[in-house]
Amino acid sequence: MLIPLETFLEMTSEETVKEVISTFYCSKDHDIESFLKNENKAILYERKFKSRTYLIFDEDGLENGSFVLLAYFTIAIQTLKIPNGTAVSQIRKLDGLYAKKGSEALTEIPSYLIGQLSKNDKHADKIAGDELLQYALSVINKAQGIVGGRVAFIECQDRPQLISFYTRNGFKYFRKDPDDGLVQMVRLLDK
Repeated sequence: MLIPLETFLEMTSEETVKEVISTFYCSKDHDIESFLKNENKAILYERKFKSRTYLIFDEDGLENGSFVLLAYFTIAIQTLKIPNGTAVSQIRKLDGLYAKKGSEALTEIPSYLIGQLSKNDKHADKIAGDELLQYALSVINKAQGIVGGRVAFIECQDRPQLISFYTRNGFKYFRKDPDDGLVQMVRLLDK
């Protein structure tokens, strides 16, 4: 069951929320684990309206009165930086209308960033990665219906299994960020 972090904070005490998120483990990417539990960034970003985090709980556990955290994801509004030399046709495709603003090529496009997306190692067999990503895209589609937007993107480590996972789910390689080495992949949001 999908529960926004904001709602979870309203349902129960912050202590309980921190206790529940402390059960989350992600051995493949320590930053994902740290964002949620070690630095309480998820709660801080939630309160400062920088992003929205969504928790996915085991429904059987909820029926029995326990919070079994299966996975989580975070979504934020972010600009997708367009590197120099990007083809005009690609910029136009991303923007939907234009490739230039005046005589200058567009250098960024407002987008939805799936900033965190991970299963809990303890319960990885209870939810598929494809299902988790569909939850995130469903939330983005609702936001898109209210405010618009054409692009969702992710930034992931340059690992073949991650690239394959996102490609299988409709994302396309965009670029490798020269600053942090993360691969950016984009998906056009079609209704």
